[in-house]
Amino acid sequence: MKSSEATAARARARRVEKGIQTEDRARAFTPRPSLQGLLQLPLLEELESHGGRAKPSDLYETLADRLDVPDDLRSQKRSCGDGQTYSVFPQAVRWARQNAVMAGLIHKGERGIWELADPGYAKLKKVRRGVAVLIYSLDDGVALWAHAEDAARAIEPGSLGLVFTSPPYPTVSREYGRFSVPDWLSWMRSLLAAWKSLLATDGTICLNLMDTFVSGTPNLSPYVERLTLSCIDELGLHLSGRSVWHSPTKMGNIQWASKTRLRPRNTLEHLLFFSKSPNPNWDTRRLPAEPYAASTVAAWDRAQKRPSSKRPCGYNINERAFAPTGDGPLPGNLIVAAGAPGNDQFSRRCREAGLPPHPARFPEAIPKRVILLTTEPGQIVYDPMAGSNTTGKVALDLGRRFIASEPSLTYLGASALRFDQRPDFRRHPLPEGLAVPTA
Repeated sequence: MKSSEATAARARARRVEKGIQTEDRARAFTPRPSLQGLLQLPLLEELESHGGRAKPSDLYETLADRLDVPDDLRSQKRSCGDGQTYSVFPQAVRWARQNAVMAGLIHKGERGIWELADPGYAKLKKVRRGVAVLIYSLDDGVALWAHAEDAARAIEPGSLGLVFTSPPYPTVSREYGRFSVPDWLSWMRSLLAAWKSLLATDGTICLNLMDTFVSGTPNLSPYVERLTLSCIDELGLHLSGRSVWHSPTKMGNIQWASKTRLRPRNTLEHLLFFSKSPNPNWDTRRLPAEPYAASTVAAWDRAQKRPSSKRPCGYNINERAFAPTGDGPLPGNLIVAAGAPGNDQFSRRCREAGLPPHPARFPEAIPKRVILLTTEPGQIVYDPMAGSNTTGKVALDLGRRFIASEPSLTYLGASALRFDQRPDFRRHPLPEGLAVPTA
């Protein structure tokens, strides 16, 4: 390795180590989530037989014996996209343990030790700080009734390939409340610090944000820019990219676009991508190929007939390098998609059940593009403010796993209508005195 390359590698290693140390100093520990109740899981039974506390390595073989797992499955290994290998059965056990943690059955506890937890509150009347309740699950997904802060404490650090969410915007009133810009920035900084610790080394955080106006004026708040700089300067995240979502059906601001006509209708929303490392697990080849436009093909054909390939800018271009062949044009960062439909199957089922659908849903095209770009099949996608859980539905469709959390039991109960006709759907009982809204 050349001297300059070695120096650059050492500098990158120092920056990574500095980021780890900074995050370790900043991370605050708070009480563990409350528990929902005891489920009959072989893992829990095996933990109990070990005295309620054991190392994972002590459980794999005994649990395999309990379940009569064949020898070939016990030793089976698979390869990840980065070339690393993992053992299939131990990974399945770890996923079962994570589900149990989120159900409140196993303490998150210290790293390397799994410990059974005490029973949860019997008469929980509402989701409170420090509480996470499992509402429904599938073989490859779980949905928690919890605030984002509490759900994060139930997720294994380093386990997520993607955190993707659309948080409530500052100064915009929702059921979740209304934030001032300073309060919103403080809240989001603390959440992003927690989410960073949950990411795999090559994982990504993606936020869908919308411009808002400074109160009483037609001027835009720079809160998006302030958050971006805070993520970079204070949290040590990398700004990996930006995309823009253009929604042709988006309504304009009533005061400034409709009444006074001082500002044009804003049809754009931001997608900000932050990563834990400078080289996240992105691959644009996972995105669906698009055909070349007819005008592109016609322009290239005309270019072949020009006597000179010298452009007006002075550059002499090799036109053959731009031939419209292969899988289509390189993907851009503009997403054009109308807002979520109001008469799709989910909306109709909500109306039939008398449940209010979440009022700020995005179309499936948004999470689909983000998930394909930033994750591989089998990785975990987490939406901490899941709403109607569009993200979880798309993640399953694309062969990923999902974790969803949502503080509104009404919206989370309605989101189950996306999954309740699947054979692996399981609705979990609530503590006495509560009922999940259902069809």
